[in-house]
Amino acid sequence: MTARSSRFDARCGPGGRDPFAPAALAALATAPLALVPGGMSRFVLPKLAVFALFVAFAAVGERRGRVPRPVALAIAGGALWLVVAACAGAAPSAQLVGRWPRYEGLVALPVYVGCLWAGARLLGPAGDQRPARLLPRALSATAIIATAVALAEAAGLRPLGGDATRLGGLVGNASQEGALGAVLLCVLLPWAVRERGWLVPAGAVCAGLLTVLSGSRGALLAAVLGVLVLLRVRSGGRAVLLAAGFALGGLVAASLVLPVMRNRLLGSDTLATATVTGRWDLWGETVRVLAHRWLTGAGPSGFYDLFAVGSSDGWQRAHGVVNPPDSPHDLLLQTWSAGGVVLVLIAALLAVAVARAATRARRIAGVERRVVLDGATGGLVAGIVALMVGFTHASTTPLLAALAGALVASVPVGAPAARRVIERVVAGAAVVWTVAAVLACLGEVALQRGATLATAGRVEAASAQFENAQRLRPWDPDVAVLATEAFAAGTDAGDEPSAAAARTWSSRALGRVGRSQDVERVQGVALGVLGEPAAGLQLLAPLLADDPDNLDLLLAHGTLAAQTGDPGTALADFTRATEVAPDDETAWSDLRVVATWLGDRNALARVTQHQQTGG
Repeated sequence: MTARSSRFDARCGPGGRDPFAPAALAALATAPLALVPGGMSRFVLPKLAVFALFVAFAAVGERRGRVPRPVALAIAGGALWLVVAACAGAAPSAQLVGRWPRYEGLVALPVYVGCLWAGARLLGPAGDQRPARLLPRALSATAIIATAVALAEAAGLRPLGGDATRLGGLVGNASQEGALGAVLLCVLLPWAVRERGWLVPAGAVCAGLLTVLSGSRGALLAAVLGVLVLLRVRSGGRAVLLAAGFALGGLVAASLVLPVMRNRLLGSDTLATATVTGRWDLWGETVRVLAHRWLTGAGPSGFYDLFAVGSSDGWQRAHGVVNPPDSPHDLLLQTWSAGGVVLVLIAALLAVAVARAATRARRIAGVERRVVLDGATGGLVAGIVALMVGFTHASTTPLLAALAGALVASVPVGAPAARRVIERVVAGAAVVWTVAAVLACLGEVALQRGATLATAGRVEAASAQFENAQRLRPWDPDVAVLATEAFAAGTDAGDEPSAAAARTWSSRALGRVGRSQDVERVQGVALGVLGEPAAGLQLLAPLLADDPDNLDLLLAHGTLAAQTGDPGTALADFTRATEVAPDDETAWSDLRVVATWLGDRNALARVTQHQQTGG
């Protein structure tokens, strides 16, 4: 035993128990369940806050492992290149911080990396292995709680509110919920055949049920492939083979029995079929958009704005311009989007480094240690497969990072004094981050209150809530963006107080994020409502030139043109809007008004024909 661990044992009392390990594991296991009631985005910042607590507790506990140098160098290289890619993006400062709601910049990415470091430190091969034995019990409790909420939702209840037809549970998104279930299932299976008592086997069963209840075909595939990996490594002998076979059979049986998954697998769910088609369309469109920025991509958190402007006319006709995606829903394409082909190459080097470190760790591991490695391997494989049809998220990505840390961890080396300095810095930074995240969660509640008040027309009260949110999270560039969007409905309806608030907040937003098609559109409409249509028209003209088939821009530009006394331009805009979106009644109504104004018989005939055919 090293001098360092001897001092630790003396400090921790008889038996050398690590008092911080249980707290760290509790934070790691419960973080995917954290949410902030009443928040606009309830599921990201609270989870990151609890994962940061995991890092803090792991940093002050016993050091059982370290991240191998090749893995650390690959991560450092990726981080540096992400800074370069952010600086080359459309909104460098905002992209460095990270954009709402996932904040995958300086807000979330250090937590992801910190979880990998903490996973290696807490669940490494050296010293007392109690944390490795406590991990499956903590994760089993998480699986049971998450499944209980999912079952309540499947029964038609809404314990967390909302009216979605698919489950979201404590994760907030059906696909993410399924991915969490798949990861937990593969981590728990190797332990379920070794642990005495009911908790871990029950956790494994609940994790499989959670996967199926989500209705996510990607999560089901992830679970199946993760279990097949466990069959391949089979360190637990015949018992693990039987458990894995039982898990596969159970997944298939439950998928065919439960309607939520059966309908999606067999194609009777039309929405599910449309989802598959839309995913293929999204991937093809992403490749087309990113081909023009192959070196640096859109930068971290830059996909939404780049895709909104760069997507083709065919994509917009098929899928519309409302709520464009903020991720390509594929890990490889998301990596390309965040940092271009350079980041893809760095990610490939990282994958090789992780695989080599995991192989080396497995070669020297004892029987008990191999159970830890088996669970981490299966969980990591399941998580990566789920990410190939999804996106990184605070509910699962930090957990995957911690599993990767446990998988690659090697025996600690290095000077004790230098280690203690690093530990204290990491622990202090994690605590500060947790406090900032808790304040940010309060800001999320203020944002939701502001949006609700704005919808009710209480403009001053809404603005006060948005100001409160900005004070609670001064680092967040998207508070002003969200405030602008909250006043958009009132502005579009011609309400002057809403338009005045929208103009104020949109100016602040553009000062933080540079260009934003959504924000600039609202600002242009607000200028028209406030008696400055020419200024609004000047603002929207270049946006429409870049995106000539954007329905919202066409309607806004046409309205402003009519306000400036240019009905000819308005007629052209509204005519194009009806061609782009033939089912949009607002476009047809605006076209009828302008056509009547001009006495344009052809346009009026088109409107009449539309009405006669039932719209």
